[in-house]
Amino acid sequence: MTIPVGADFLFYFQRCILKGIIIAGGLGTRLRPLTYGRPKPLVSVANRPFLEYQVALLKKYGVDDIVFATNYMADKIEAHFEDGSRFGVKMRYAIEDQPLGTGGAIRNAADVFPGETVAVFNGDVLTDFDLGKIISFHQERSSIATITLSEVPSPHPFGIVILDERGKVLEWREPSEESKKALSTNQDVIQTGTDFINAGFYILGPECIERIPQGKPASIERDIYPRLIADKAPIYGIAPGGFWMDVGRAEQLLIATQSVLSGAVNVATPGKAVGEGTTIASDAKVNELTAIGKNCLVGNESVLENVILMDGVKVGNRVKLGGVIVDEETVIEDEVVITVRSGSGGLTPVIAAGSVLCKGTRLQM
Repeated sequence: MTIPVGADFLFYFQRCILKGIIIAGGLGTRLRPLTYGRPKPLVSVANRPFLEYQVALLKKYGVDDIVFATNYMADKIEAHFEDGSRFGVKMRYAIEDQPLGTGGAIRNAADVFPGETVAVFNGDVLTDFDLGKIISFHQERSSIATITLSEVPSPHPFGIVILDERGKVLEWREPSEESKKALSTNQDVIQTGTDFINAGFYILGPECIERIPQGKPASIERDIYPRLIADKAPIYGIAPGGFWMDVGRAEQLLIATQSVLSGAVNVATPGKAVGEGTTIASDAKVNELTAIGKNCLVGNESVLENVILMDGVKVGNRVKLGGVIVDEETVIEDEVVITVRSGSGGLTPVIAAGSVLCKGTRLQM
């Protein structure tokens, strides 16, 4: 067999890595109440289940044989994606009888692809990374694990990765869960610099996967990578640039939706501002960063700014909503006001599915 060289080699190599894993088994506790009735990967971002953006990005770069590592509400994920043919990929499912952590989930899913190199996505990442660049870097370094990095202001609630001049990972510093929670909710942190953080996308060779215990809970961030680094294994990190964000909290979901609608993130499949079957009164005002789901109704003289309405929401007359997420089949009666003032600490109100907000209800933060 003749292996292509030069520009053709990247295409050849991309086509060789056709195996993908998406870790989609989390409970989504930070997104409750949105995740009481659906798994986090199916929460809508600009009228498209979040996981569809990751599937489309993998497919764009030739990764078209994908396994979902699932646990919580796994049946709903499988019912949506089925065999993947509707999305132009082959889709399979590795269901965990008990939560196995990120490392255990990867090993459980990778057993579907014995001896293969795999591209792995954490299921809560929205990005437009150039995956071809990452794949090429992985091959050039003869890496057994390549960690994609993003540069963010510090301090922050993410793990820090330290590299040498060639990109080899020298150290992995993972904060405690308590530190993560404290930093993610503190809006008054004074920024002191920048760090490279784990961006939740990996290229893993079979040598790395074999180091993950089979059928046992393990964290790839806390258990697997630190051991490999201590053994001086060839693990590399690359910061390819581009849009990246973790979508784990309501305020992040709102920003992710706005980023898709505004074009701040170059998604591989388009979002939509308004779903099918929705009626918006001619004198209602809806700004361009608002996403309205299917079969919704927005009444006369209502104002919606930076809002997410899930499917089947009914908004009455003279309603004012700003910076809020409203879950499906909610009824908002006339003259309700729910707005978030600037400087409120970044909190995003979420109205649970099936709620009824009676006429004149006011909630201003």
